[in-house]
Order: sequence, then C-alpha cells, then structure tokens
Amino acid sequence: MSLSRETHDRLQDAIIKMAKGFITAEETKVTDFHIYVDGNKGDVTIMDDDDNSLARVHILEWEGEHNEEVFEKELRILLAEMHKNGHFDSLNIAKPYSFVLTDEDQQSIVDLLIVDDDTIILSEDLLKGFDEEMDEFLKKLLED
Repeated sequence: MSLSRETHDRLQDAIIKMAKGFITAEETKVTDFHIYVDGNKGDVTIMDDDDNSLARVHILEWEGEHNEEVFEKELRILLAEMHKNGHFDSLNIAKPYSFVLTDEDQQSIVDLLIVDDDTIILSEDLLKGFDEEMDEFLKKLLED
C-alpha cells in the first residue's frame, strides 16, 4: 500500500508544523518524537517525550488499517525523504534525536529515523542473513 500524493503531503505538512516550534526555540531542547497511528480512526499524532501533542493529522487511507508494518514503511520513507531534503537541519534539538513509532500505550515499536551527524540507520532488509553470512565467514577463516 503506497500513500497517495495528497496523503503524503498532509503527513509532511503535519511534521513540518511540528518542526516549526523547534526552529524558533530559544534554547536547545532534548527530546525525541513519538508517532502514534490510531488504525481505527486513521489519526496520526506526533508527541514529545513528555507526551505533549505537537501535531495531529487524519489519514483517511489508514482508517481501519492495523498493520504496523504499513505505518512503519510509509513513515520511514517520508521521514528519510524529509531528512534528505533538509527539513530537520534547522531544529534547535540536541542530537541525537529520533522519530519513533509507538503503540497506544506509548511503548516504542521501532525507530523510524535517528538524526545525528555520525549515525546511519540501516534497514532490517539489508541486514537479513548477515549473522549467518558472518558465522560462515568466521568458520572458513578459522579453518584455514
């Protein structure tokens, strides 16, 4: 399931709205951003570490959707695109900070994006089978 352009733009606008409050902040904040998707209603809420609601948007396409993998995939793509385009460069937030997908109890499900000068998040697909490959490599190395 891929988001329509209109839905993509609505989500992006909500994140930009949230970010504007951190561009003009006089002091550096220490926080992460928690994104909760209510699959029943299709509401996406972005909160800070203190559970203050920073932005909310209704996503019609996500009404009745309960597959967290769908939310994760689409949000990860959107946030990576926004980061690449410099939308988070001016935030007055201490690094590293992250965007985290949470459940209804505000428990972290997955990091969607970690913003830091020296940190890169690799997708799980890229790392699939890495343990087995590394074990095989070490086994062959030790045999020789």
